[in-house]
Amino acid sequence: MATVKTPITPQERLELAKRYLQNARETLKKAGVDRRRGAYIDLKYISEASGTAYLAALEALKALFLWEGLISPKDLNRRLKKVDMYDYYLERVMRIGKDKDLIKGLFKDAYDILHINGYYRELQNKKAIDAGFEQVEKIIRIVEKHISRL
Repeated sequence: MATVKTPITPQERLELAKRYLQNARETLKKAGVDRRRGAYIDLKYISEASGTAYLAALEALKALFLWEGLISPKDLNRRLKKVDMYDYYLERVMRIGKDKDLIKGLFKDAYDILHINGYYRELQNKKAIDAGFEQVEKIIRIVEKHISRL
């Protein structure tokens, strides 16, 4: 049996975020689209894709927190159990300048659209779900821009 390596560097966490987002996109394709309604069809795939895309946002934020030195790799899972803790650490991020407020807003949108509505409340609206995916992609791009400056 293969040993699974836990990502410990910011770059490894960011790569994991990208993998999650790619997997979410592939899953969402399986949901099908009702073009007349502008809605995804299969709730199972919408929920699964929304949850996975939201996890991509969380992984990107973990990469940012590691890069900032706000938290150690071994403390990530222990300290980041609730969304409030992500907000707590986002408030303490210092090295990304004006992108801090942008990431905070994007994360709030991703949480509302993907985690709450897409995953839990069976949102099918294609534009809304797609917007949630775009928010996650923007978070990943911003984090990547900053941690690549190492």
